[in-house]
Parts: sequence; structure tokens; C-alpha cells
Amino acid sequence: MAAKPPVQQIIARAQQAEGFLRAGQPHKAVATLQPAMQFAEKVFPALVIYARAISMLSQHERAAAVFQKALKLKPSDAGVRTEFAISLKRSGRFDQSLSHVQRARETAPWEPRAAMLEAELLMDLGEEEKAAELLDGFDRNAPESVRTPHHLSHLCTTRMRLAPKHYEPGPLLEEARGYVDDERIHSKQRALVASRISSLLDKQGEYDAAIEANTRCKQLRAVPWDADQHSRRVDACVKAWTSEAAANLPKSTVDGSGMIFVLGMPRSGSSLLEQMLSRHPDVHPLGERNDITFAAGAVDRPPPRLLPLVSDLSRLTPELCQQIADHVQRTVREATPAGKRMTVDKQPFNYAHVPLLARILPGCKVLHTLRDPRDVAVSYHTLWFNGDHGQANSFETLGKYYRDYRRTMDAWAGLPAPDQRPEMMDVRYERVVAEPEEVMREVLAFVGLEYDPAVLDHTQSDRVVATASRDQVKSGLYSSSVARWKQYEKHLGPFIEHAGEFIDDSGDAG
Repeated sequence: MAAKPPVQQIIARAQQAEGFLRAGQPHKAVATLQPAMQFAEKVFPALVIYARAISMLSQHERAAAVFQKALKLKPSDAGVRTEFAISLKRSGRFDQSLSHVQRARETAPWEPRAAMLEAELLMDLGEEEKAAELLDGFDRNAPESVRTPHHLSHLCTTRMRLAPKHYEPGPLLEEARGYVDDERIHSKQRALVASRISSLLDKQGEYDAAIEANTRCKQLRAVPWDADQHSRRVDACVKAWTSEAAANLPKSTVDGSGMIFVLGMPRSGSSLLEQMLSRHPDVHPLGERNDITFAAGAVDRPPPRLLPLVSDLSRLTPELCQQIADHVQRTVREATPAGKRMTVDKQPFNYAHVPLLARILPGCKVLHTLRDPRDVAVSYHTLWFNGDHGQANSFETLGKYYRDYRRTMDAWAGLPAPDQRPEMMDVRYERVVAEPEEVMREVLAFVGLEYDPAVLDHTQSDRVVATASRDQVKSGLYSSSVARWKQYEKHLGPFIEHAGEFIDDSGDAG
């Protein structure tokens, strides 16, 4: 779109994009609006709809920036300010998120989404008493107009995070089961209720009932997943990067030696390792960034709703390689405080892009987190994620996915380092728990840092983790998460059928 279009044309595009959002097609919404966005700095609806679309694609930092532009046009819009706060929360900027949602609630104190968001933020920041007070205040004071089944189910799921310490589980579970079967509530919200039921039942030791509730969650959410298609994409990706032609691909001139990538399967200990590294005075944690995912997508665009798996290397020209590398370096520098020598990106799905890292960020290091595959399966299958994780639909789909992930990492390990892959180190969760000092000495030596005992005090950090692991990393290094799979052993047959070759019961998990 070369010439500046009329404002009405931009608004028409925004309305079309909004239709795609309602249909659950954020990729099409972005494609519709993107050509006009350079001319939409003053077009409020276009900014808001574009921010919503990229947020649905997990581009939360970019979404926050666009919501901020919209709020400059309409600073009194409490709804958009709440959406801005959500993007800030998902970007890991919890204090800023809390400030903005509290500002949104000044004009509408019992607007349900804002009230529940503030309660969630207070919990994330360790203010559980205040969160419970807010939720009880909503229950007492919210007008009838907002006491819909959907909003009351949201109140229930938020309270369930505080059970059993602040609320009795029994009445909450009874209330929640009613919402799961209430077809007036959107299916995704009903799925969240079922997930919270599963989590609370797990806390109470009712493991079979927890699995039953989690199965209901997966049915309601109905995330599409084609395991055979994924395996074919993995085959093509591995074939491309292990070919003779791949050895001659260009490299950027960016120095990646200050960048550490923690990757592997979700729920394998990446958040704990990142939190421990973050206590080192020379390290800045970046959380789960999508820079490398976007880089891979620029090389080989994936199908809608799927992460990229690069198999067509023809677009990785010297120019594109350098352009991508410069962009990643610039965004990481902008996010890193002065005086920090190293950064840690803990996006687990970067495991698919290990050879690409060697091209765009030569000199970077990779820490590959491993954990007993059965514990990974139980944790990944039963935890709620905001984005699509269709591979975790069942223990069978997880078994196939885990097998594909491990053969991908085995293929990368067979490439010569550092030319075709970065230097890599396996870090086993069970060893981190059992021998934290020894493991962290090895990890710090590998990345080129002096040992600092502060890394063992990760629970003292005031940093909040913006992922599903937020509660675990604030706990001590207890062994309760080791061999948790035994509580669910009877359900793991389909997983073991496909991933059993990677199970090692000799004492060295994974």
C-alpha cells in the first residue's frame, strides 16, 4: 500500500480484520491490517484491533506498544487500558500491568475482567491476602448486570488459585463443576474451569479425578493437532539442516557470545534454571521471547497456528541472515539493562532452531534442559497454557511429540559445533534439585561466568516469572516434583508407547 489511504478505508480494513478475529483467524486479521498500519497512527479502531490480533499470536510486547499508541488517542478508555495491562502482564512487566489495571478500575471498579486481572496480578506479586479481599469485594459489590455465568465462572477460577489456603476447596469444586456444564459460557472459559478443577484435585491427591477433569478440559478446548503432519515437518526440517548444502549457509557478523538460550520441552526445568541464572550479577533474564520464532518464520513461513520448522533454506541469503541478526541484537539490547554481560532467553521451542542460532548469532550458547519424560508428560498435559498447545491434547499426542523433539535434538547434537550449531550443554532437572551447587558451577563455567553463590538463592528474587511455572520457581529446590509421574502411572501407557525409548530408570532421567 504505497499511497496513504483515506481513514474510512483503514477503518473498513479494521472491521474486516475484526471479523477474522471473531472467527479465530488472527493471522488473516494481521495480514488484512498490516499494509495500512503505517498510516494508522491516529486511527483508534485500527490500532486496537491490530493489537488484539498480534496479541493472539503471542506477540505480547508488540501488542503492548500498539495498545499504548491507542491509549494516547483515548486515555480514558478503561477497556483498552485493561487490554494493555494484559499484554504488559504477558510480557513480564507485572508492576506496570498492575498500575494500569488499577487506573482502569478507577472509573469502573467492578468491571469483571479488570477486577480479575488485578487479583491475578496481586497473586503473582505475592499479595494473596489483598487478592482474596478484592475477590470477596467483587462478590459483595458487583452489580447484577455483570454477574453473568461467564463472569462468575471467572471469579470462581480466580479463587481456585487461592485454595486451599484462603478458600475451602469443596464448595469451590461444586460451583466450578456447574460452570463446566453451562453451555451459556464460552467453551474456552469452560475449559479453563475444568483445568482449575484438575489442578485443585491434584493438590488434594485425587489423581484419577484430576485426569478426568483435565480430559474434559481438552475436549472443550478442542485445539487442532495433526501429529503425523508434525512428524513430516520435523523430517523435512532435520533433513534440510543436516544436508551438505546447509554447511555452506551464510553467517551474520553479529557477536552472539553474550547470549544464552535455555531450550527443550516445556515443563523440563527451563524456568527454574533461568531464575537461578538471573541471580548472577552479570546475567539479565529475558523470559520467553519470540525473536527466534519470528526469525525462523521469516526464513520459512509456517502454516497458520503452527510454529515454524525451517525446511526451505533458499531464502536464508546473506542479506536476510544479517537483517534478522541485526534485528534480534537490537531488540535484545533494548531489553537489557546497562552493565549486564549476558542475557538468557528461555523460549523452549527454540530447540527447533538450534542450527539457525549458529547462523544468525554465532558464538551463542545453548543450555538444553532435560527431565524424566514421564514427569514432563504429566506436567505439560495437565497445565493450562494461554496459547495453542495441541501436542498436549492427550498422552498419545504428547508421546509422539516428545519422540519428534528428542530425535530433533539428537540430530542437532550430531552437527559440528560451533560452525553448524552452537556449543550445547545438557542440564538435567533432577540433578539441579539434588546437586544445585555442582550443577550451577558447571553451567556457569560452560557459559563463561565465575561462580556466584547468589544463584542458589533464586527464591529470594523479587522477579516474577511470566510463564506457567511462576509458582514453582518461587519455591525451594524440593524433590516433590521429581517422580511425580508415579501418581499418574496408570494413565501413561499411550505416552510410553511412543516415547518409552527415552525413559531411563537407572537413575539418570531422560
